Amino acid sequence: MLDDGPVLEVVGIGAFDERIYREVLACPGITVRELVMRSGESSGRIQTSLARLRAKGLVRRLWGRSPRWTATNPGTAIRSLVRGLQSDLDRLTDTADVLEAAFRSVGRDPEEGGQFEVLAGPEELARWFARLQREARDEVLTFDRPPYVLDYRNPLQGERLSEGVRYRTVYAPEAFQHAEALDELDRLLKAGEEARVLPGLPFKMVLVDRRQAIMPLHLDPPLTRSVLIRGSTMVVALVALFERLWQEAVPMYPQPAGGPEAAAGPGGGEEHEGAELSLEDRRILALLSAGLKDDAIARQLGTSARSLRRRLRHLFDELNAETRFQAGAQASRRGLV
Repeated sequence: MLDDGPVLEVVGIGAFDERIYREVLACPGITVRELVMRSGESSGRIQTSLARLRAKGLVRRLWGRSPRWTATNPGTAIRSLVRGLQSDLDRLTDTADVLEAAFRSVGRDPEEGGQFEVLAGPEELARWFARLQREARDEVLTFDRPPYVLDYRNPLQGERLSEGVRYRTVYAPEAFQHAEALDELDRLLKAGEEARVLPGLPFKMVLVDRRQAIMPLHLDPPLTRSVLIRGSTMVVALVALFERLWQEAVPMYPQPAGGPEAAAGPGGGEEHEGAELSLEDRRILALLSAGLKDDAIARQLGTSARSLRRRLRHLFDELNAETRFQAGAQASRRGLV
C-alpha cells in the first residue's frame, strides 16, 4: 500500500503532482476525465500536472481515440530523478569549494595569494571582457548563461579563433532562448569553438590562460558589480570546476552545409538506419538532454513545434525511449551525443 502524504518533493515533485501521480499509478490507462472526477480538480490543472510528470519521466501517454495515461516503472523513474539530484548536489559542493577558496584568498598579501579587483558597472565589465580576450595566448574557458551585459554575441571570438586561441564554452540552456542564438553558435562551432550544454550552471565566468578570470558578484540584471581575479587559488579552483562540468556537459555539433534538410538526410529526419543519426538529430538530442523545451528548440531550428514533436516521436522510436531522459541516456550510451 502506498504511503500517505507527499514524499517526492525532494526530487522536485510538488504535493499536487504527487497526488495525481499516485492516481495514475493506481489506475493504469486512466483518462483525464476520470482524474477530474476522482480529484475534483479542473481539467486544465490536471493536464498541466500530467505534462510536468511526463517531463520528469514518471508517466506516459497511451495514444488512441481517448488518450489515457499510465505510470512508467516507478523504481527506474524515481532513481533517475535521484541521480539528477545527486549531480546537482555535487555541483553545489563544487561551488562551495570555489567560494571557500575565494574566502581563504581574500585578505592575503597580493604577492602571495593573487589579486581581486571589483569592476563597477556593465561598461567596465564589457571592457575587461574584451581586454582579456585580446590578451589571451592559449585558451578562453567560459560558462555562458544570461543575463548578458550588452549582447549575447561575442564579436572578438571569431577573430581570436582564427589566430589559434582555443575557446571552450559550457552553455546553459537559457543561452539559446534568444532569437538566432543557435545560428550564432553554429557560426562559432564552424570557426573552431568547442561547445557543450549543461543545465544548472552555477554562475557566469570567463577564464583566460588559466591565470585571470572575470565573474559577476550576482546574476540579477543589470550586472552592476563583477570581480576580476588574477593569479590566485581562486583561479585554480575555477579551472578545476570548469573541467568537471565540461565532462558532464552534452557536446554540440556544427550544422552541415545545406541546413537542417541536408542534415536530416533524404528522409528529412523521419527515418534512421541502425544507430546512425544525422548531425541535426544529434543537435536536437543534445538540446533535449540539456533541458530546452520543444517550443524553444523548434524556434531555433526554424520549424513548428508540431513538426518537431513528430520528428521526436521517430527519434524516440529509433532509440527505444519513452521519455526525454531515456532518449538522452540511450543516445549517450550509443555515443551519439
